[in-house]
Amino acid sequence: MATEKSTPQPTRLWLLEHVCPYWCERIVDPQGGFYESLNAQGQANKLPLKTVLNQARLTYVFSHASVLGGDDSLRRAADYGFDFLQRASVVNGHVNGWPRAMSALGEVLDPARDTYDQAFVIFAMAWYYRASASQEALHLAEQTFEFLETRLADAELGGFFEEYPATGKLPRRQNPHMHLLEAVLAMHAATGQQIWLDRATRLITLFSRIFFDEKTGSLAEFFDAAWTLADDAPGLLREPGHQFEWVWLLQQYLQQATDLTPDIRDNLQGHADRLFEFGSQYGIDITGPLQGLVFDAVTADGQAIATSKLLWPQTEYIKACIARFEVTHDAGYRWQAFAHADLMLIHFFRSDGANWVNHIARDGTPLVSDTPSRVLYHLFLAASELIRMDES
Repeated sequence: MATEKSTPQPTRLWLLEHVCPYWCERIVDPQGGFYESLNAQGQANKLPLKTVLNQARLTYVFSHASVLGGDDSLRRAADYGFDFLQRASVVNGHVNGWPRAMSALGEVLDPARDTYDQAFVIFAMAWYYRASASQEALHLAEQTFEFLETRLADAELGGFFEEYPATGKLPRRQNPHMHLLEAVLAMHAATGQQIWLDRATRLITLFSRIFFDEKTGSLAEFFDAAWTLADDAPGLLREPGHQFEWVWLLQQYLQQATDLTPDIRDNLQGHADRLFEFGSQYGIDITGPLQGLVFDAVTADGQAIATSKLLWPQTEYIKACIARFEVTHDAGYRWQAFAHADLMLIHFFRSDGANWVNHIARDGTPLVSDTPSRVLYHLFLAASELIRMDES
């Protein structure tokens, strides 16, 4: 992955001709769906359980890879994931939401319908439609959103509950709504249909009203049943990766919502500015062997409470830097995105250049051995943004 714009090839070749084929060769379960993880040697952990989250995220990855010009094996993997999801969704000819987990043969292992999972199904359908022009993908996405509105929407206070059947699960989280925003924006980008942008606008309103902490300029994570900030430590927790993820999503929304009034546009841009400032000031390690990498968690007043590093916050910082570059046209942000990608490769990736240590301590010690397949979504999306910068 290059740190200069001299050639567009390195990121594209690394992603589409090395990383994606590596995972595609290992992660497809011949009995159905995708395996949930690889071990340190790059071998699939061949367990029967298949989470819908992982199936949707990998269907997205291989669909987007196909859109970017990946070879036929990647498109076949996208088809394989779509077929598995399609079979898992249909009950008596109707979508009834996707269960949290199933077997390779489609037997339901966990029947709960999780809002977070449904968001990723919609996201996968958007990208599979772009790869295949499948009208069924659009139909499934619409039915999934209708399921959310019918079974999980909070008609009184806004947003969505955590899971169906309703259990009163707490705390309520911003996270499913963040990914639902990502999904409906992807659907709008894929189809141009105004209804998906209208749905995004409702989620943006919830962000401004509930999730954004005006006092600190940060994103809160956890809430009680009435959307009041959770008590004690959960209410104080801030995940730097999510600060950066919202910076990128707000930029996506501002690019797509072209008819916003100047005051609304300025207000949302101000939120994005403050989120990036908070995440950059408090969420990035400034000492030690992993200097420059993003912490897992801090408090609302900026105290680091989890100095370990997961891979995914690094990818979100890359995306946020690209969003900042597109707003400010300051080439320093573009440079920082590529520099952070290099840091990520140095500190997380195994010698094969496609598998990684997903969680490391502040001193660089690995904290886990297996690599969750679902995190490939984060890596792929950040790398695709780097490709876009390379080739623009």
